[in-house]
Amino acid sequence: MDSLQLAQNDIVSPRKISQFSNSAELNPLQKLSIIEALQESLLLEDLLQNFAAAASSYVEFSALRLVSDGIQQEVSLFEGQRYYRSFSLNDKKRPLGIATFTRDTPFQRNEIQQLRQLSQLLQAPLKHALQISRLQERVRNDYLTGIGNRAHFDESLHTSIEQQTRQCQQQHGGLVLMLLDLNKFKQVNDTLGHPVGDQVLIGFADILKSVIRSGDQAFRIGGDEFAMLLRPATEYSAQKVVARLNNELANTPLLAQYEVSASVGVCTWEPGRNSAQLIQLADERLYANKLASN
Repeated sequence: MDSLQLAQNDIVSPRKISQFSNSAELNPLQKLSIIEALQESLLLEDLLQNFAAAASSYVEFSALRLVSDGIQQEVSLFEGQRYYRSFSLNDKKRPLGIATFTRDTPFQRNEIQQLRQLSQLLQAPLKHALQISRLQERVRNDYLTGIGNRAHFDESLHTSIEQQTRQCQQQHGGLVLMLLDLNKFKQVNDTLGHPVGDQVLIGFADILKSVIRSGDQAFRIGGDEFAMLLRPATEYSAQKVVARLNNELANTPLLAQYEVSASVGVCTWEPGRNSAQLIQLADERLYANKLASN
């Protein structure tokens, strides 16, 4: 079924799945290995990454998306989201959210059966991970713009590099770091005052959120310094994000009024690079682009 045609009855319940063959039942040892993988971390992002890595060894899928009462998280393994299957996740009949698996080819009956079982194993740790996530939300986001703060950026970059290191053999896609610095922001802030400067920062953060996918992340890491983590991504796809960003900047009245633009430094992670090296390379490219624009 094409993803544009998802209807309410595409949300699969255990009762609906039970009509399929039991030949795809996971055995106790397989279930135990999944449970052990889910016990490694109760941080929501880590939990979903660990679950996706473990589950994809039984059923191939390109991405896992979780939607839960204002929280949206996506784990992208590779490109392709034409077909999907969604499963309701519950805690003692109380809804936790909906998990959606996507890929470019239809899911077979035995695969749907396995995805149902895998999703059931996710329910118990997910309940606690969501509780922790909502508490962390208060301290991991920038107070002004609502996007991730510096501490969240450092944590996410470190985690992303660890995940890329584990997955680099699969060649499913890469990690791209983008550092961004606002041009002419200081003049606006000094001339018109902090209230206008704050509105510029909020407007720019809203643009960042609008030009990335749900699996990507945006952060404010300093006064007028921002960062984005794109995954899976390449240098080419990152440049498409930059093009969308520049278009939005030119068409956002507040930022266009004050001629606020952004200098960008793009760096793709390669095996062996740590977070400090990745930041340094992206920062060098940002500085070079800033000099070229002046």
